[in-house]
Amino acid sequence: MSLAGALWFAVQDDLFSACNDTITPTSSNSIATQDKHPVQSSISTGFSEPTPASETHTLLDRLDDRFLSQCFHLNRQCLRFIVDFIQARLKKDVFAASHNLSSSEAKILATLSFYAHGSLPCKVTDRLGIDQTSAGEAVKSLTKLLSDMSPDFITFPFSYNDRMGAAQAFKNISGIPHVVGVLGYLHVKVTPPPGEEYMYVNTLGYHSVMMQVIFDVDGNLLSVEQCWPGGTPEDSVWASSDIGKQFSTFRHGHTWVLGGRGMFGGGHVLTPVDTSRLKTNAAQRFNKAHMQVYSRMQQVFGSLKSRFQCLRDFGSIHTLESVACTITACCVLHNISKKFSVQLPWDFTVEPMHPPSEVIYTAEPPYNYMQETKDEMIGMFFASAEDD
Repeated sequence: MSLAGALWFAVQDDLFSACNDTITPTSSNSIATQDKHPVQSSISTGFSEPTPASETHTLLDRLDDRFLSQCFHLNRQCLRFIVDFIQARLKKDVFAASHNLSSSEAKILATLSFYAHGSLPCKVTDRLGIDQTSAGEAVKSLTKLLSDMSPDFITFPFSYNDRMGAAQAFKNISGIPHVVGVLGYLHVKVTPPPGEEYMYVNTLGYHSVMMQVIFDVDGNLLSVEQCWPGGTPEDSVWASSDIGKQFSTFRHGHTWVLGGRGMFGGGHVLTPVDTSRLKTNAAQRFNKAHMQVYSRMQQVFGSLKSRFQCLRDFGSIHTLESVACTITACCVLHNISKKFSVQLPWDFTVEPMHPPSEVIYTAEPPYNYMQETKDEMIGMFFASAEDD
């Protein structure tokens, strides 16, 4: 599954390698600590092991927990992991300018504060000891870096065992078999470029960009890609996405992602039974189970927008690429925050459900080659002897 233990061991190993030249083993106890699961070690000790004794992160240490929660919507252990990991990446970049640890920490924290609130007031930058110009430049450069880190933290269950584990988790809560993720489209409000406003109007009537997201039963993000204007039909976004093409060639076996009504005809996307075909009790039970799982998208997207409030309104945009980088960076941080069980902000709100876009076919609608499999599955898993 996403963010599995092996991945986090690799992440910690990457951090260790970047700092290895400054670390000196001290005792058998320190070695034993490194053998623990990295996230458990982080949570129990308050920082990611190993941390060079000569590189105490004094800025983060000086900030109280209440300020951290209000300013960053993250806890101290999670912030320590993020700061350490980014600093390790900066050290490894031979083409980047040299980074003083204290100044880079201030830049990282300023960037995280921007994500949390969508702005950087002077009272925050003054507290962090960084000027507004440097903070603005840091947001741009570190957003690109965090976005590039997405393969380390946003991973799809590619192996058979991982897929079966993900499918069993969904089956346990809904009774629907072979589902490995929920497919949804995160809409972020924007002011579109002049002359292109019509392309960005979504089905709730406001201008947005949309990002394709797949998440697991616990709300961890498995796939993030395809930033499009908010008025783009969802099924066309899926068909052109890398993960959609992988499913169409059965790279993920005979599994599904669970999607909404706007995905009619999308291969390997398990949608609710259309009203015109809702003629059996089994189909009605399936639709109820489908909604139980699909509605979790409101919680997941609400969590993203509540923790990273820059996603509530981007304002004016010029390119989709820059928006995609920021959304992806926040998705990386979302998965990290879930691993550290960070509480959501007090003003958490669920995301409203977007109705499906209307698709008008000038000819016959595309053949849904998974429809027969879907019908057989509903009959097998949702029919009851009482229906006879």
